Amino acid sequence: MAHLLMIESWVGASGILLPALLKSQGHTYTFVTRKLEHYQHAHSPEKHPVIRNADSVYVTETNDIPHLIAFLRPMSFDGVITVCDYYIEVVREVADALKLPCPFPKAVKTVRHKHLMRGALDIAGLANPKYRLAHHLAEVEEAAQDIGFPLVIKPVDLASSAFVRLIQNADELKDAYQALKDFPLNFRDQARDCTYLLEEFMTGEEVSVESVTYQGETTIIGITDKSVTGSPYFIENGHMFPAKLSEETRMAVTQFVLDALKAVDFNHGIAHTEVKITADGPRIVEINPRTAGNYIVELIQNVTDIHLLQAFVDISLGFKPLIAPKNNGITSGAVMFLVPPHGGKLTRIQGIDLLASDDHITRFNVEDCECTTIATPIDNACYLGYVITHDKEGLNARAYAEEAVKRMIFHYDHHEASV
Repeated sequence: MAHLLMIESWVGASGILLPALLKSQGHTYTFVTRKLEHYQHAHSPEKHPVIRNADSVYVTETNDIPHLIAFLRPMSFDGVITVCDYYIEVVREVADALKLPCPFPKAVKTVRHKHLMRGALDIAGLANPKYRLAHHLAEVEEAAQDIGFPLVIKPVDLASSAFVRLIQNADELKDAYQALKDFPLNFRDQARDCTYLLEEFMTGEEVSVESVTYQGETTIIGITDKSVTGSPYFIENGHMFPAKLSEETRMAVTQFVLDALKAVDFNHGIAHTEVKITADGPRIVEINPRTAGNYIVELIQNVTDIHLLQAFVDISLGFKPLIAPKNNGITSGAVMFLVPPHGGKLTRIQGIDLLASDDHITRFNVEDCECTTIATPIDNACYLGYVITHDKEGLNARAYAEEAVKRMIFHYDHHEASV
């Protein structure tokens, strides 16, 4: 059994699943963070799994890479890992300095930074949406005039759909520009690349392609669908694996992703590639050099018995991952998230008691957030729970999850709203 170094973590989804997986495999890990309180849930006194299951926990400045490397050098590890996007490049540098295996390619910065990814696709001759880069308001306005409304404005280095906005007019553009300008540090207090990425708004179904690359050979695991809430924010509220696509579309998306991964020199690790299926063919939304979040890895395991998080751990230790599919007797799996309709004082969530008796629900979780004030939902950090479903006969898992969530009603002070 091995001892891993884990540098920071997401608080939800993979951040919850990974510690339990490592423990079940007999592995141990040292957890390093700059801020222990980041992992303390506002509504629960219980320790977060990444803290609770760690063999040891150290608090040091993880945003200062030379300091972090010097701090870690006297210790011994078999590999280094993170599931938090903001520390992927940190892990790559630590791995190089300490000569440890890690699950990310050498060219991971090109993948992580959305404008560098777009440039790499251009060089490879792959189709991109129309896009422009800008650094101040005049350039942003000029880029918008060139692209035309509606368009999407994005930060190039954030995650979880944070500050990604659909822009319909000049006033919304100025508001989005100012919001990003007022956010010079990311959610982990790292200095941001303040480049603005403006893209034409792509219409069509959005999916993600999950893949594993080992020693330069890429295996496509499958395609997951995605639904998002309405304008102006792109909050992911549900997924189903496998996506309901024609064979022709599936093959086109798969080949385009393989070409895109080659273009960005993704030759090592696991990729979660988001794709828009437009009338002109598939287009890359972004490439994430990690396992999918939002419990997609669990959906894939339920359907195929392929454990992508286990593969992620294996690659982190320098081992070849096992990714042979098996028949689990489940044909589709889905997750739907409880996204509050708006912020405010939440008094209770009606309908939780109905979830346990639903035969299509694999498991569910609802936060203990009654009688608390919740923020206005603007990104994926707003979730108040989730429902995971399965279908043993077809591709109806999403419908089952959607129906379960529709039965949930949020009650606020003086009014109520269904999801």
